Amino acid sequence: MQIWVAISNNDLTSLDHKEVVLEGASLSDQAGNLSGAASQLRFSVVRNQLHLTLPGQAARVVLGDQIVIAAKGPITVMSIKRAGGKGLHPSYLGEIRVANLNGKLRVSLRVGLDQYLRGVLTAEMPASYHAEALKCQALAARTYALKPRLPHDSDNANVCDSYMCCQYFAGLGQIDERIERAVVATAGQVLTYQGQPLLALFSSNAGGHTENYENCFSDPVTNEFPPAPLPYLAGRPEGKFSVAAGTEEFLRYLYQATAVKHETQISMDSWTPKFHWQVKLNADALESQMHHVVEKLAAAKDTAPFVIPPKSGKFGHIHGLEVLKRGVSGVAIVLKIKTSTGDWQIKKELVIRKAFANTDIKLARLSSARIFFAHDYDNLKLLKNLTVYGLGFGHGVGLQQTGAQGFAKAGFDYKKILGHYFPGSNIEVM
Repeated sequence: MQIWVAISNNDLTSLDHKEVVLEGASLSDQAGNLSGAASQLRFSVVRNQLHLTLPGQAARVVLGDQIVIAAKGPITVMSIKRAGGKGLHPSYLGEIRVANLNGKLRVSLRVGLDQYLRGVLTAEMPASYHAEALKCQALAARTYALKPRLPHDSDNANVCDSYMCCQYFAGLGQIDERIERAVVATAGQVLTYQGQPLLALFSSNAGGHTENYENCFSDPVTNEFPPAPLPYLAGRPEGKFSVAAGTEEFLRYLYQATAVKHETQISMDSWTPKFHWQVKLNADALESQMHHVVEKLAAAKDTAPFVIPPKSGKFGHIHGLEVLKRGVSGVAIVLKIKTSTGDWQIKKELVIRKAFANTDIKLARLSSARIFFAHDYDNLKLLKNLTVYGLGFGHGVGLQQTGAQGFAKAGFDYKKILGHYFPGSNIEVM
C-alpha cells in the first residue's frame, strides 16, 4: 500500500515552503520533462506559477501545477533540516511531488506504508526498547496513517510528517534491525474498533494514569471542546494506587513516591526520568512572559476559544494559579490565573501547557498538564516564586510508550499491552 506524506517546513509548523531544493542521482519526472541527468532541482512559486531552476540555467515555468520526481536512490530535501536526522537534511526513498497548491509551494512523498512506518518508529521510539513495545508502536503508527486525527485531504496527502499534527517522520536513514523486525512481525496489522481503524493516539509518558480523549482534545472539524468521547480512548491506571485518581492529591502522591521516596516501580511507566519534573519561576519572569503569551493565545484562531479573559480584558499582576477542573488522570482541563485585574481561564491541556512558555528558561511549553503548584509569597503577600510540579510527558491519551516498555519488560505481549491502552479494540489484518 502506498501513501502520500506531506512534508513540513523546518520547524514543523506549516506545510508551506518558500523554496524546495531536491538532490539525488539522476532526478527525473514522470512526464519526461527532465532528462534524468539532473542532480539538483530548485522549485519556487512565482506569480502563482510553479518554477523550476536547473543548475547553471535560468528559471523556467513547469507546465501544470505539480511535478513528481523520482531518482536512482534516495532524494534529499536540501531546503529543510530535521532534528531526528541529527540536524541534517532529510532523505527519502520514494517519489517526491512538488506542487503549487492555491499559490502555496508544497512538497510530499509517495512511499510504501511499511517503509513510512520504519521512519516513524526510528523517530518516535528508541530501537533499544523491548520487541513487544516496538510492535505496539508499529501497530499504532500503521493505524494512525490510515486514520489520522486531522484529515489531510485538502493537502492531497494521507498524513503529514509533523509530531505537532500527526506523528514524526524525519526521513529514512539507516534502519535498526530491531525496528525492521517489529514492522515485519506486525505486517498488515491495524487496531480497529467496531470493524474500522481507530484513532491510535500515543504519547511518551502518562505519569501513572492515561487520560480520556475528550479531556485533552477538541473536535478536529469544529474545534469544539470537549468533543464526543471515544470509548477506546479511556483513561487507564498504570498501577495499583492507594489514592483515588483524578485529584491533586493523586498527583502529589505519585510525585512524592517517585521524587522523594524513590519508589520507581509504583507504576508501569515510573521507571523513566520523564515521570516527574518541576519548573521554578520567579514572579517577575512569570508575569513578564505569561502576560504576552496568554494575550497571544487569546488572539490566535486555533487557541482563542480556550482563553477566557476577565471583564477588564487586561492581564494584571499575578496573585496565584489554580486548577479548576481535572480529568481522570489528574490532567488540568481548566486553569485559573488570578491577577489584579481579574481572573483568566485557560482550557485544554495543550493550551494550558503553552501558557507557561518562557524564553528566560528556554521553555516552549510544559511537559504535560498533569500539574500542581507551590506558591511562595513575600512579607507583603505578593507572589515571589511559583513552582510547577508535573507528572509525565505529552498528552497521555491512548498508548504511552514508556508504559508499553514497562509492560513488555514485565512479560506482556504486544496484543495484551494494546488491549490495555485501547479498551474494546481488536487487531485485524488489512
